[in-house]
Parts: sequence; C-alpha cells; structure tokens
Amino acid sequence: MIPKGISVTSRWVSRLPPFARRALQVDQMEFDSALSQMYSLCIKPTLVCKMSKARKMTKNHYYRDDPAFLVIQLLFILLTTCAYGATFAESLSQVIGCFLYEIFVVYYLCGVLFASLIWITVNRFLVDPSQISEASRETEWQYSFDVHCNGYFIYFIWTKVVQFLLLPVLYSDRFFISQILSNSLYLLGAALYFYIVFLGYLEFPMLIQQQRLMYPVLVLILLIVIITLFSHTNLAMWSIDFYWLPAGKGN
Repeated sequence: MIPKGISVTSRWVSRLPPFARRALQVDQMEFDSALSQMYSLCIKPTLVCKMSKARKMTKNHYYRDDPAFLVIQLLFILLTTCAYGATFAESLSQVIGCFLYEIFVVYYLCGVLFASLIWITVNRFLVDPSQISEASRETEWQYSFDVHCNGYFIYFIWTKVVQFLLLPVLYSDRFFISQILSNSLYLLGAALYFYIVFLGYLEFPMLIQQQRLMYPVLVLILLIVIITLFSHTNLAMWSIDFYWLPAGKGN
C-alpha cells in the first residue's frame, strides 16, 4: 500500500509541466550534456547554437526540454554567492538574502524580462516578411529564454567568477588601472551576452538581418567609456558595495 503522503505528492508532481517535473527528477536530467554545452559556450559557442537546430530536426522545437542547464547555473550562483559571502558578509542571513535576490530577481525576473524583449524584437523586426505561414514566422519564447540563459552564463563567468579571482586588483585600490580593468570585464561580459544571443538566432531560416541584435554593443561601449572617463565609476566595486556594503567588510 502506498502511503497517503507519497500518493498526494505524486499526484501534485504529475500536474506540473514536463520541464518542471524533470527538474524534480535528478535521474532524468542530462548533466553531462549541460556541462558540455557550458564548456562549448566558453570556447566555441557556435556548437551550442547548432544543437538547437538538431533539436528542431529531432523534436520539432528549438528550446531545451532538459532543465539540467538551468539547475547547474543555479548551483554556480549558489557557489559564487557563498564565495563572496565568505569574503564580505558578516552574517549567514546576508548570504541567504543575497542568494535569494540573485535567483528570483536577477536570474528569473530579469531573465523573463530580457527573454521577452528578445522574443518581441526578433518576431517584430527580424522575421522575413516573405514567409507565408504565420506559424512558421513565430519564434518560440522558450527558446528566447534558452538564448538568454546561454548569454547570461558567459556574462556570469566574467562578472562573477573572473571578478572574484581578480578582487585583489579590482577592490584593494581605486587607481585608474583598476577602474579600466573592472569596467572592461563588464563590457566584455555584456558584449559576449549579445554575441551569444546573435549566434542563437543565426540558425533560424525565417529570420533576416540578425546582426541587428549586436547593435546594443555599440551603445554599451560608449556608455562604458563615458562612465570610466567622466564618472570614475568602478563597476566591480559598485557591484560588491551594492550586495555587501550594508553589513559587509568592504571599505
């Protein structure tokens, strides 16, 4: 006889969307494939974009149906939050609060917002008007979120992981060289984000002029130059102060 609690839980899980159900079943996720994709994003991102085309041919959709990539990203966010917390935080509650903020605000809320902006931009401005079928012209929102996650992973590597490794240089003094290095990390991370998004839509036959997705990089370059030369802002120090200064050890 199946215990009542387990039966109720099983029925609750069965009502979840397939993607969410797989996220609760570790043995159903392909972590090796997700790690391979992350590695490819760092050294040859075009491979990850071609995987989406293969999914379209085999599963009739471009987006991932395996939550392993997302789960590993959340684990990496947890690890980096703990690393920064061990360096700057004065209490466990501050680390927990920072982690929850990173997950629900930065990753999910901003992720949904950016994915929606990408989806709207692609469908409104980049679809080939000669496409006859309305169904064939519409790109998937889920894939836009996938592309955002791909780009965010690279942004995360440069602005969280590399930044942490360079903290002695970026945060120990306020000289101009530290400011340039710090702001360059954020510029590189953001530029690579848009480059990954651009690559993600190259495989779509119904799209044209995908290079428009790279236009924000020009604005970012101008913005970074302005804040570096005229505002003397160090983005690494600003980021650390934003998360940890109220109760941290910085300054």
